[in-house]
Amino acid sequence: MKKPRSNLRWTLSSAAAALVLVTGAPGAAQASGWGLPPMLLTLEAPRGDSLRFRYDWHNRVLTLDYRNRRGLLTSTQWPLTLRLESRTAEAYVKEFLTGQNREGLVLRDPDDCLVLTSLIDDIDGLGRTSYDPLCMGVAEDETYIEVQTEKYDTFELGDNSNTGNDKLQQKLIDDDCTTAPADSNVACLLMDNGKLSKVGPKTGDDVRDGYGYGTDDDAASMVLMMNVGGARVFDPMSFDRIPGRLRNMAGLINTVSSEFETGIRTTAIVMHSHALAGFAEPIAVFDFDVSDPAYAGFSSLRRVDSGPIEPFNYVSAFPTGDNSNAAFNPFYDEIVSTYYPAKVEIRAVAVNGEAPAFIDDMNGDGRYTAADLMLAGYTLVSNEIKTSVTVINDNLLVESDDPKCPPRTLIYRDLDGNGSAGAPEKCLGTSSSTRLRRRR
Repeated sequence: MKKPRSNLRWTLSSAAAALVLVTGAPGAAQASGWGLPPMLLTLEAPRGDSLRFRYDWHNRVLTLDYRNRRGLLTSTQWPLTLRLESRTAEAYVKEFLTGQNREGLVLRDPDDCLVLTSLIDDIDGLGRTSYDPLCMGVAEDETYIEVQTEKYDTFELGDNSNTGNDKLQQKLIDDDCTTAPADSNVACLLMDNGKLSKVGPKTGDDVRDGYGYGTDDDAASMVLMMNVGGARVFDPMSFDRIPGRLRNMAGLINTVSSEFETGIRTTAIVMHSHALAGFAEPIAVFDFDVSDPAYAGFSSLRRVDSGPIEPFNYVSAFPTGDNSNAAFNPFYDEIVSTYYPAKVEIRAVAVNGEAPAFIDDMNGDGRYTAADLMLAGYTLVSNEIKTSVTVINDNLLVESDDPKCPPRTLIYRDLDGNGSAGAPEKCLGTSSSTRLRRRR
C-alpha cells in the first residue's frame, strides 16, 4: 500500500487488537453547523435520466431523487451500485478475533476520545469499551458506520468467518418456513400442495453465507427499501399484506469495497448488488381452475403482491402433456405479460451504527422512507436516495431443459376456493402446485 499523505496516519494498538486510521480532513464543524449529514450517498447504477434534490424541512431529510423515465431493466442480471462518501471522516477502526470481526468508519468524534462501545460489543470478553486506554469509562459520542470490505456474498456460498459481523451473519441464516412468523428473515407462502415454501429471491437456506433479508453483515449501517415482492411483509397463509412493516433488503448486497483516500481528498465506500431472480420482482399467484360463478366467463385468476384477485383469459394453448419449452414458453410469456413491465421503487440511506432488519411505517403515510427511520430513533448519517426502475420479466425457460416453473415469484394456488389451482403439468414437484388441471 502506498504511504498516505501527511494529513493521514496509520496506528496499530496491539493492546486493543485494533487497527485505527485517523484522518485530519477539515470541514467537519462546517458540515455539522449546516445540519448536513456527514456522508453523501449517491446512486451509481442503474443510470437515470435526471436528478432532483428534495428536502423534507419537517424531518430535515435530504433526498436525491434519480428520475428514470426511459430506462428498462430485465428482472435479473442488472446492477444496483451505491456509493457513500465523506470528506470529514476521522478514523477507521477494526476489531478482530478468530471467527469475529467488527469494522467501522468514524465520521464524528466531538470529544476526540475514541470510544466505540456499541461497535466493539465486548467481543473478546475483556470488558473493553474503548480503543484508547485513556478513554476508558468515557461515554460514547461518536457517529460512525459499521462497514467492512467484502469480495463477494451470495446464496449458498459459505462466508468466511472473519469477514462480516459474525452476529449478523448468524441472523442472515434462513429461518424455517414451518415455524417462522410472518416478520422473519424469510418470505413464505402456503402453496396449493398445502405446504409453506419460500418465495422471492433465493437466500441460501441454512448456509452461513452472509446473504439474505435483513441487516447486512458487511454494510451493517445500510438500509435498502423496495416496494415489491419479498421485501413486503405478508401473511404466509393468506398472502394478505401485513401493514406497517417492510424488510431491509441490504442483506442482499454482494460486494463492499473502499477508497482509502480519493483524488478529491474523500473516503468512499462502494456497495454493489447483482440482481438475481426475485431480487426486485413482484410475486404473482395464479389460479387456472376457476369455477366460482362470480368469475363466470374467465378462465384464470391472478393476484399480484397481495393485491386484489383479478380475473383474466389467456389465448395461448394451456400446456399439458408436452414438457418441451416450445409448448410452455408461449403460455408463460402471455401470463407474465399480464403484470409486467413492473415499476419498482428503491430507496436507500445509511444510519449511525447498526441498521434495523425491518422498517416500520412510523408516520402512517403508507410509505417507507428515511423519515420513518428517524421517527424510530435512528440517526441518519447520509442523505436518502430514491429511484424508480421499470423491469421486464426474463425468467422464461427458453435456454433451460430443467422442467420447472419460473423461479419463486410465479406461484400456482387456489384463489376461488374450489380446491384446485390447475397448475401446468410441468410445474409438478416444484414449489408450485402438485395438482393437475381439471378436465371438463
